[in-house]
This record gives sequence, structure tokens and C-alpha cells, in this order.
Amino acid sequence: MDTENILIDKLNLMQDDEWITLLGKLYEHSPWVVEEAIKHRPFSDKKALQACFESIIFGAEEEMQSQLITAHPDLAAKMDELATLTVFSQSEQTRAGFSALPRDTFNTLREALSNYRERFGHPFILCVSDHSASETLPILQQRLQASPRSERLACLAQIARIGWHRLDTIVS
Repeated sequence: MDTENILIDKLNLMQDDEWITLLGKLYEHSPWVVEEAIKHRPFSDKKALQACFESIIFGAEEEMQSQLITAHPDLAAKMDELATLTVFSQSEQTRAGFSALPRDTFNTLREALSNYRERFGHPFILCVSDHSASETLPILQQRLQASPRSERLACLAQIARIGWHRLDTIVS
């Protein structure tokens, strides 16, 4: 994603609406995370800002966390619908190489993703900026064994990691 990096000092001085316009898409269809962070300005650096985002995510009510998790697209489940994903998601999934997986591996992945959604009631979330498409299936199979509580926390941790990579493209 081509975005000009903005300095943290300039970000701290932005009007609230500018802040939300710039950062509101860090978390899939969940601008409430960045809207809440506005109240905690100024930030010394982007790591402090990310720590604030993580505090908001992990400190949110369970219902808000569930909405955040379910706002994420199914990972590689609908490659034919890639164009309907957010710009961030399109770029991340394309870079991870899901479309280059062998057809049988891709079909196995789709089946495991379906099993995951059936078991946990939400999409499997993995930061594909940290993991390639070929690493996804073993991770998914391992996480299918987790308890619902553990998996919720794993999803939130992955969302925080995804947010970090996205923030890193915007803020210097």
C-alpha cells in the first residue's frame, strides 16, 4: 500500500476527523479503536501509539472484541472475492501468496478454514505479513485445537500484529 509516512508529532496535532480518516482503516471496519486512542494523545512514538491500540483492543468489552474479530475477512477462503476486501487486506493476502498455492493445498486450507469457522463462530485470523500462505495451514491446524478463550486471545493478538504492520506503513 502506497502511503506517505507521517511523523508522530504531526499525527499528534491532527484534528480528530483527520486522525480518523488517516488511521481509521487500520482495524477492519472497526474505527472505534482509533477513535478511542485519540483521547490518549500525545504519543511519544509509534510504538507508544501501538501499545495504546493494543490496550484498547484487549481492554474492550467482549462484544466489541467479537465485532472486531468478525469484521475480518475469511483468510483466503474466497480468492474470487479479493476485490471486495479492504485495500489493506487485498494487499496483505496477495503478498502472502494464497493465489499461488497448489490447488489441492488451497482446497485443504479452505476446508480447514470452514471447520475453524464452524468451531469458533468467526474467521481464522493470522497476520499474513508475518506468515506465508504455505505456513498458514499448519498454524490453522494447531489453533483448531485451542479452547475458545485461547483462540479469542490469539485472534486479538493477530489483529494487533496486523494493525502494527499497517500503522508502520503510515507513521514514521
